[in-house]
Amino acid sequence: MQIAPHPLLSGIVKHYLIIAHNERTAINYRLFSDGNPGMVFHLKAPLLQYDQHRVTNKQPGSFVYGQITRYNDIMSVNELAMLIVVLQPNALLTLLDVAAYELNNNTVPLKDLFGQEGADLEDQIANVTDLSTAAAIAEQFLLKKIASKSIAISITDWAISIIHKHSGIVNVKNLLDVLPVTERQLERKFNEEVGISPKKFIDAVKFQNYLKQLQKLASVKDVSGLSYACGYYDQAHLNNFFRKHTGVTPLQYKANHNLLAINFMPLA
Repeated sequence: MQIAPHPLLSGIVKHYLIIAHNERTAINYRLFSDGNPGMVFHLKAPLLQYDQHRVTNKQPGSFVYGQITRYNDIMSVNELAMLIVVLQPNALLTLLDVAAYELNNNTVPLKDLFGQEGADLEDQIANVTDLSTAAAIAEQFLLKKIASKSIAISITDWAISIIHKHSGIVNVKNLLDVLPVTERQLERKFNEEVGISPKKFIDAVKFQNYLKQLQKLASVKDVSGLSYACGYYDQAHLNNFFRKHTGVTPLQYKANHNLLAINFMPLA
């Protein structure tokens, strides 16, 4: 379930995402990029995350994560209750005063970023049983954090708006035609504020749009036509891109009817 943020937070928070299940057996999941960083709060047992050597490490009770540039396998071993504050792509620098690229592929405990305030917030949320209440508590924390900040529209805001407007079917040259920056300046701004290059962010938005349309597709016979409509002109190239970024094929993804989020799927 998604919950819209307070209007004052619309430049920082994309939405709140609630994920829960009552299964008490081990379930493996795959998580891949949606182009957004975020904050996670576990109200029940934290997930276990595999590292590159397939060793599992328990996630913190609450943490901030940056851009995901490679898919990750994680596992729940009991009932799951998670609040994910899905942040706007360029929110980390404003919220944390930290360059976004420094958090790429990282999960940083909230208390390491916000000190005692972060520890107190984790305790508050851990002591509620309703995920909607948890979202309201997190929202009040974020409203307080941005109250003293001066938030202005940036070049990356402008670029992100254009990219989303066109569902990722644009290129960097299209952006440079309307933005008052050089390519080098745009690259630097994206790396600092978003964490990845404009090209990689465009790819992420384009891919997310494809996934949304793939979910709605009535028949797998129309996959090639959908690829073309979403800006992909070579099915073989798309299949390679899909497998590289998700570890599965488009048809395997389409056949999975138990997605927790568009980029968060259980594995067989």
